[in-house]
Amino acid sequence: MKMQLSKLLYAIGILLLMSCKGTAKDNIQTITSTQQVKPNQDQIDFFNKKYFTTYNLAIDESNLSDHPYFSYLDCKNEGYFSVHFVPKEKDLQLFWSHDYYKKEDFNTYDFEKDNRKIEALIKNNLNAYNVFSYFIKKEYLDSKDGCTLESIWLTKNAIAEIFLYNLKTNEWELVKKKSSKTLPPYADNNFFISHFPNLFVKQNKAVNEEKTFPSDLKGSWAVSCDNGLTTFNINKDEGLISLYGNSIYIKVQVEKRFENEYILKFKQIADQKDWVDTSLRITESEISKDKIIGKFFIKKDGKVELHWEGLYNIKKQKIDYTGKDFSLIRESDGENPILLQKC
Repeated sequence: MKMQLSKLLYAIGILLLMSCKGTAKDNIQTITSTQQVKPNQDQIDFFNKKYFTTYNLAIDESNLSDHPYFSYLDCKNEGYFSVHFVPKEKDLQLFWSHDYYKKEDFNTYDFEKDNRKIEALIKNNLNAYNVFSYFIKKEYLDSKDGCTLESIWLTKNAIAEIFLYNLKTNEWELVKKKSSKTLPPYADNNFFISHFPNLFVKQNKAVNEEKTFPSDLKGSWAVSCDNGLTTFNINKDEGLISLYGNSIYIKVQVEKRFENEYILKFKQIADQKDWVDTSLRITESEISKDKIIGKFFIKKDGKVELHWEGLYNIKKQKIDYTGKDFSLIRESDGENPILLQKC
C-alpha cells in the first residue's frame, strides 16, 4: 500500500513539474513578443569603443542633424546604426538646432573640431538626453554599389530596431521595431518625440499659451538713482540691465502681461568686459531665450518691484545670476524682490 502511495505521489509531482515548465515557457514567449525586450548577451553594445567614430551634427555636405549623434557601418558584421543624443527639453533642443552654429561661417568652418566640442557639452549632462540607437541589421543593407555612407541603400523590407539606453542599468533596451525607409543618421528630434512622447518633458501649456502684449513702457529705474551705472533702462519692448557691476550688460525682451505687470526674457549680450572672471562670464548661445528671467510690477508711486529669477543656462541645466552676482540684488543688500525708484 505504501509503495502504491509513493508511486502515486511521484506521478503527481512529475505532472506538477511539467505544468510549471509549460507555464514558464509560455511566459517567456509572452515577454519576448512585446516591443520592450531587455538586452541579451548577443546584443550589440552600441557604446563599445570599437564602434565609436566621432560626434557629429553635420550628416553630409548639405544636411545638419538637430541633435548630436555618431554612426557606425559594417555591411559584413553588425550592419548600420546611429546613436542619437536627443534632448528631453525644448530649450536644449533649440540650442542644438539653432544656436550651436548660429555665429559660424560654413564656408570656413572646420567640422572636424565638432567632436571635442560636442563631447564636452554632453559628457557631464547625459541625464538631459534620451539616448537612442537606430539600428539596421546587415541583411537589410543593399551594398551592391559598395559599403560606404554614400553608396549604401536599404532593402524594400528593411526593419529598424530602436534601442533606448537605460542610464540606471547601463544597458540598451529594445523599445520598438518598425519598417524603415530612413537611413540611420536621418532620424530627427520629431521622429523620436512622436514615437516616444512620454520620454520628453511636456511644455506647460498654461505658461506657454498665456497672452502677452507689446510693451509701451519707457523709463529708467535703480536701487539708488545716484548710481547711474546699474540702472534698469526700458524703451518699449527692449530693456538694458547690468548683470554684474558695470562689467556685463544684457538686452532683455520686455513683454506686458497685465496692467502694470511685465515679464523679462533674455535677448542678447549688450556688453561684456574682458576682465570679467571666467566663472561669471556668459556665452550667449547657452542662455535660454524662452524662459522668463524676471517679472516686475509698476507701483502707484512709480516705483518698480522687480522679482528676479536669473538666466537659465541650457548647457549647465541651471540658473545663473540668482543671488548677489546680479547687480541689483547686491545693491539692495541681497533682497529679492528688489524695490527700484524711478530716476
